[in-house]
Amino acid sequence: MLVSPDAQGGHLETRGLSLTGKVVDAPLHRHHVALSTYRTDIGLQYLLSDRWMLQANIPYAVKNQDASIEWIDPVSPEEEQAILRSRDIHHRDETYAGLADSDLFLGYTFRRLFKMDDILFARFGTTIPTGKTEENPWKLGDEGMKHLHIQFGTGTFNPIANLQYSLPLYQGLTITASTRGTFPVYENSKTYRGPVELTYTAGFRYRLFDWFSFNGNYLGFYQSAAAWAGERDINTGLRYTMAALGMSLAIPNDISVTANVMFPLTQDTLYDEGDAIEFGTLVSLATSYTF
Repeated sequence: MLVSPDAQGGHLETRGLSLTGKVVDAPLHRHHVALSTYRTDIGLQYLLSDRWMLQANIPYAVKNQDASIEWIDPVSPEEEQAILRSRDIHHRDETYAGLADSDLFLGYTFRRLFKMDDILFARFGTTIPTGKTEENPWKLGDEGMKHLHIQFGTGTFNPIANLQYSLPLYQGLTITASTRGTFPVYENSKTYRGPVELTYTAGFRYRLFDWFSFNGNYLGFYQSAAAWAGERDINTGLRYTMAALGMSLAIPNDISVTANVMFPLTQDTLYDEGDAIEFGTLVSLATSYTF
């Protein structure tokens, strides 16, 4: 389970919506959006041999959106109502829930690549478009029609590659590194093509007891721009980094529990315009059972 309780976003706006649903000019103001996300992933892993394995992951997400207006220039009562009507077709106080895109992997474990006890786990696969997708929000917005920017999937099968490396050093201390990439190669039936996304980590894990270990990691994320009908989606395209601290417990009956807290370090949008969400502190909790 991953919890993101305080992500924030917004953009300047100079448009309103008339009583007849026509887009009109309005004094400068800002749309502000707060987004809380709660995501639960259910994963299955099946060992085909001591090196080969199949993995599947099915995520379910709940996204709670709060929208407001930050007033900048003076407005008349009529302009205020036009601005509020425009906000309500763009961003609303609503909660959205549903499946996100699933993952399917085939993985292989390499041992003793550089040293006696190191491990490289490589897996390759695809996303499965189980998440709900939306119609082009930019086109609908220009027409003064209600729309949604939040998507639960891409509507396409996207290749995924993931490498995870671990190297034991000394008396329970292990250094770790990983990288994962998702590479959309075509657009869906609603003309949306998802962004390329890259995640990379580097850190350590220290086993203090047989049943307890703690870890620290540096995490980086890169997202290219998505596109609608070949035109760039200005709400996508960002880079961010985080620091993560966590611990793992091994409890009886082949059950393990891991908890992590991730703190934002840097975040930059790749383009000047747009309202890509800025993340706050994230918390994750995972449990696994072997049978």
